[in-house]
Amino acid sequence: MTLDAVRALPKVDAHTHLFHDRAGLLDVMERWHMSAVVIHITGAHLWPTSMAERWAAMRAMHAAHPDRFALCASFDPEDLDAPDFADRVIAGLQADLDAGAVMVKVWKDIGLELRDASGAFVTIDDARFQPIWAFLAAEGVPVLAHIAEPRAAWRPLDRRSPHYAYYSTHPQYHLYLRNDVLSYEALIDARDRWIEQNPRLTIIGAHFGSNEHDVAEVARRLDRYPNYFVDTAERFGDLVIQDSAAVRDFFVRYADRVLYGTDVIVDTLPERHAEADQRDEVARYEALLESHVAYLTSAGPVEIADKLIEPVTVPGLDLPEAALVDLYANTARRVLALDPVAV
Repeated sequence: MTLDAVRALPKVDAHTHLFHDRAGLLDVMERWHMSAVVIHITGAHLWPTSMAERWAAMRAMHAAHPDRFALCASFDPEDLDAPDFADRVIAGLQADLDAGAVMVKVWKDIGLELRDASGAFVTIDDARFQPIWAFLAAEGVPVLAHIAEPRAAWRPLDRRSPHYAYYSTHPQYHLYLRNDVLSYEALIDARDRWIEQNPRLTIIGAHFGSNEHDVAEVARRLDRYPNYFVDTAERFGDLVIQDSAAVRDFFVRYADRVLYGTDVIVDTLPERHAEADQRDEVARYEALLESHVAYLTSAGPVEIADKLIEPVTVPGLDLPEAALVDLYANTARRVLALDPVAV
């Protein structure tokens, strides 16, 4: 397909944190024939607003533009040891579903930060979460799971890695030789057990399921677990350092199991940004969309940038139309039961 033809395809950005509107954002979404899933998240120390404030902003975005913004809820796992924990979480999620949520997000604080009353780390397969998964499976609601960090967090710093810049400037998140956190392998094993224990629950591995370093590892899980999907959010940098033929084959074979996502973040109130700054923020988002399209569709060398990498020239994937249609919209529509995007 030509670049212009792909730009005209309906699209779903299934992994965003567009908590607030921005000047020009709706124009970009209309131009790209795009809707977006706005994902709630825990991690109070990372955000300028509380979970309640973010959820209120997300609901306002959805209410104002229901054809453009779908909602993904979340829940705070901190009170895990309370006897009514699961009941309270389920009641809260039921309210979120009634408000229009189509998915629920769990974050890497489960496994990397959350500890129970005994001081032990709590992983995603912990039995205390099981009533929640049973509820969501019965409701037919998918779970988006960001479990672990990229494997590079547990490895020595490597300039060839797309994660080098981040971990070299944020050493507190570089886990190499740390004995106060669980290993990468332990977290991924727990995630895999959880998928296997919940065959009726649709699970989407955010960021290629934290197996982004090797599409063959992702493929093995997709083959093993029919209820498992992944998204592309913020991991194109990991794709471009792998063999391009292998990456292309992965998308051709598994496009109906992969949701397109960018992980774009808008987390501050509009009134704290001048309109020119808001438009610059939106322009960076559109440039990201443009870069991804070029990489996915070009037959020759193409320059690509992503959130974690500076522009680099790599072979384009030249994906066939059927794979692009699934990747950009059909898989997300089917898995999340979304209405067709406005075009």
